[in-house]
Amino acid sequence: MKRLIALLTPVHRYLGLVFCLIFAAWFASGLVMIYARMPAYSAAERVARLPRLDPASIHLRPADAVAHAELGSPPVRIRLTTYRSRPVYRLLVDDAWVTVFADDGKVLEPLTAGDALAVVNDAFPEQRGTARLLDTIDRPDQWTIETAFASTGPLHIVALGDSAATNVYVAANTGEVVLKTDRSSRFWGYAGPVMHWFYFTPFRVHGPLWANVIIYGSLAGCCLCVLGLVIGTYRYSLSRRYWQSSATPYVGWLRWHHYAGLIFGVIALAWIFSGMLSMEPWGVSEESAPDLEQVAAIRGHFVDAARFVNSPKSAIDVLHPQFAPKELDLIQFMGRPFYRAQDPGADRTLLVTAYQGPPTIKSGFTEYELSTAAAAVMHDEEESQSAWLTDYDAYYYDRYYDRGRGRPLPVLRVKYADALGSWLYLDPRDGGLVQRETSRGRRVRWLYHGLHSLDFPGLYQAGWLWDAVIVTLCTGGLLLSMTSVIVGWRRLRRAQ
Repeated sequence: MKRLIALLTPVHRYLGLVFCLIFAAWFASGLVMIYARMPAYSAAERVARLPRLDPASIHLRPADAVAHAELGSPPVRIRLTTYRSRPVYRLLVDDAWVTVFADDGKVLEPLTAGDALAVVNDAFPEQRGTARLLDTIDRPDQWTIETAFASTGPLHIVALGDSAATNVYVAANTGEVVLKTDRSSRFWGYAGPVMHWFYFTPFRVHGPLWANVIIYGSLAGCCLCVLGLVIGTYRYSLSRRYWQSSATPYVGWLRWHHYAGLIFGVIALAWIFSGMLSMEPWGVSEESAPDLEQVAAIRGHFVDAARFVNSPKSAIDVLHPQFAPKELDLIQFMGRPFYRAQDPGADRTLLVTAYQGPPTIKSGFTEYELSTAAAAVMHDEEESQSAWLTDYDAYYYDRYYDRGRGRPLPVLRVKYADALGSWLYLDPRDGGLVQRETSRGRRVRWLYHGLHSLDFPGLYQAGWLWDAVIVTLCTGGLLLSMTSVIVGWRRLRRAQ
């Protein structure tokens, strides 16, 4: 064993020289990511800055808008919203949005820089007169790495000219604000997600290269941790007395590194291994997102605009006693068309029937209706159990660190006795299939989210307790990494 340790020690030493700074960056940025994410334009703010739909100006029915768009294939999504206070239909076809004005049927042309500036002035009236165009980009910058430019078209970047140094990105193809950054969110975005995920633009845009570096770099990091744990455990002894009656043979910073590795080495290994799993290497994945065919079993493969017999104007009129909608989504549930409206003030979703007959408001779907939809998804596989969830379970929950219960509740969970051990979660507010789980995905969930986010039931929902545990462990991992940095730096200086 002594000879084996002698062989492993230099391997651990030189791997540590390579990875010590990377580990330190991972733990430091992980601390930041507990409280900060990439800059975004939240759905709540987007809707809040939209004007209300004016039913008097909506002259086209959905089928008319599709006809005016002259699409090559039927749209998979239709949304009625506004562009500069004018009602528009947004039609998603082949991963690209086509915008048709609902008042005169004209198709929106790609926005010029001046158009984008006008959109921003409308959306942010408090900054009117100070906004100015910064740039127009047709390839990713640091904050738009995952943007589908084929769908959005070029992005016009407009500076609001406010004290927060806010920049707004406007999609040329749709005229929508798709991103908002400011000085603070950019700083914490760099300090957190960019550092943690190595999201540096010149590197990240090369997707396969970036993924392989993260995967195999993490694998090497796991080997480094295992070697350190083996060596550290062997070198530690309570029965032997070293310098000043210590249980470690090391002195100085090496002693601190030894103790930190014994305390936090397993945590470092667990985080690096689970972080590697987040890249879904070698076919490992959670399988928690419904596939297209499963969604289509409920929604259909496309939105059939001809089914929307009742006009959106009639739907808005019906909704007005409740609230004035800013957007209407055209959805289908088991072949029946509905207008879906979100009331941000009361955090509720209402449906208005769009098929033949007077439009009526529907607050949601029953258990029978959702079970019928689930059976269609599973092709009549044998159902083993169904239950209403009024609180999150171990697999359906808000996986973001604010734990703000952003995912809808209640949901209907339906379990099946099929070969995959499928569980389906359906939202009664609009009948959507919001999540599916398989037995394999549930196992991977514990290896990835369980080890990486420590989102164990009870702890994850405890708020301050989870914060205290995760901050303590991240700080310990950072101390372990920094002792390695110091030891490595001193060794390199001696080698010169």
